[in-house]
Amino acid sequence: MSTQSQFLHISLYGVAPRKGAPEWATVDGITREGARAAGAARHVPYPTAPTLLFGVSPLDVGILATERAAQARDTKGRRLRRDGAVLMAAVLSYPVPRTLVEDRNAPDAADCYGAWRDAALAWCRSRFGDTLLSVVEHRDEDYCHLQAYAVPSLTPTNCLDWEAIHPGRAALRRAEAERKGKTEQRADYLAAMRALQDDYHVRVSRGFGHARLGPKRTRLQRTLYLAERDAARRRTALEQTYDAARARLREVVEAEVRQDFLTVLAEAKQRLRTLAEARADDRDRIAELSAAYSSLQDEVASLRDDLGKPYGH
Repeated sequence: MSTQSQFLHISLYGVAPRKGAPEWATVDGITREGARAAGAARHVPYPTAPTLLFGVSPLDVGILATERAAQARDTKGRRLRRDGAVLMAAVLSYPVPRTLVEDRNAPDAADCYGAWRDAALAWCRSRFGDTLLSVVEHRDEDYCHLQAYAVPSLTPTNCLDWEAIHPGRAALRRAEAERKGKTEQRADYLAAMRALQDDYHVRVSRGFGHARLGPKRTRLQRTLYLAERDAARRRTALEQTYDAARARLREVVEAEVRQDFLTVLAEAKQRLRTLAEARADDRDRIAELSAAYSSLQDEVASLRDDLGKPYGH
């Protein structure tokens, strides 16, 4: 397997950055970076002016894209959001260090790079058609690369016709029309973007011995698979531990509640017995008092009788 793998990256930009994106991730930022405007390519230690291979300067593309954004409307006829995508930028990198490409002792390397550059440019023109407005070549970084810019045309309703140039957007729109779920929509989008990479590999990279996926990508996929598998196993073990702990806790709580209930019940029964005994004592006392009262009443009646008799008789 070749140790050199293709690099094709496509991004979309709006007049303003999307939420969470860096401040430079805008139409103005990416076109100024492509043109190597002053202060716009801070990741490059010694930036040099790019070579224009096709169309107009990236700066002119930025102006046109900003104007297009002002004209565009969404599917409901509303003005395009400031962070709404209006520009597509593609980076196509040659996977051989620039030092080797420019090595005078290896003239074949420079010729091979020139052939790749022409093939990559032809692929861009074929793939993006009239929407392709600029392609520049950068040779001031570790790897020589092309940067292509495309702006979608407007439909009769002033919507941006992304479906014509962006396969992922086209697949997403079809999935939405078919009322697919979000997961299926995402799967269709990724499949379309993989197909774009496959097309680039067949028509460009394969002819230069560049692999579709590099060894790092393969190892990464294997590593991710193993990590996900281990994570799933740990998740299952944790769920089982949690369920067992929850069951034990429930048993403990139920036992404590049951014991508390029995204790309260026993105390309540004891209080009832005490009350019952007190009531019985009260009844006995009442009976005694009633008997004493009756006896007193009899004595009082007897005294009244005695007092009512004449003295001496």
